Amino acid sequence: MIPINSVRNTVMYLLEKENNGYINPETFNAYCVMAQLDIFENIFYEYTNWLNKESRRLTNTEYSNIPKNLREQIDVFASYTKNSNFTYSTIDNLWNYSGSDFYRSGNLSLVNAQGKKIDIEETTKSELNRLINLKLVSTTYPLYEKINNSFRVYPIVPSGYSVEMFYIRKPKDPKWTYINVSGNPIYNASATDKQDFELMPNQLAPLVMKILSYCGVSLREEQIVQVANSEEVKNIQKQS
Repeated sequence: MIPINSVRNTVMYLLEKENNGYINPETFNAYCVMAQLDIFENIFYEYTNWLNKESRRLTNTEYSNIPKNLREQIDVFASYTKNSNFTYSTIDNLWNYSGSDFYRSGNLSLVNAQGKKIDIEETTKSELNRLINLKLVSTTYPLYEKINNSFRVYPIVPSGYSVEMFYIRKPKDPKWTYINVSGNPIYNASATDKQDFELMPNQLAPLVMKILSYCGVSLREEQIVQVANSEEVKNIQKQS
């Protein structure tokens, strides 16, 4: 995770250094949410591109295995549904997720009373109809079709079974919390609603760059890294 106060101190230092004024906490928090989501989404694009390179044997292994490193960044947000937030509607034969953190679905599993899981394979409507007519769909070979953010599973899940979804959740909205002291916002690290960034530390410079771009400031990543590691910013961190 990336401490939100480190990001704010770096952003504020650079805004002052570039004579670009001041950003209030509410605007800063709004920019943080947008920046994190933008970078988070970009990780998926990078992962896809590097998988294509991997298939052409253009990647390395071990610590320089970029697809693996990107996958690890995504895996931080991997989660499984629970019965309380993934429920079945008999009206339209749909499994619906009621949580607010859904980002992308992974796969579905059919779970029996003993806890054994069987992967449910995604298919198209036309292929699904063909397999149903051929009587090839069963609890040992279940299928599903995705309808918006809901899922229709075949065969209809019998009593004693449940459906579990593996999914990627959205990162929590970062929030820099503060108290007012003589009209000045002072960081409040003990606030219950404080939320650091959930991205990996290697995303610090891109985060700062993205937030600064919303403020109308354009800097290179090398400049960001240099400032973030500078003694001036470190001293600000100690004083916060």
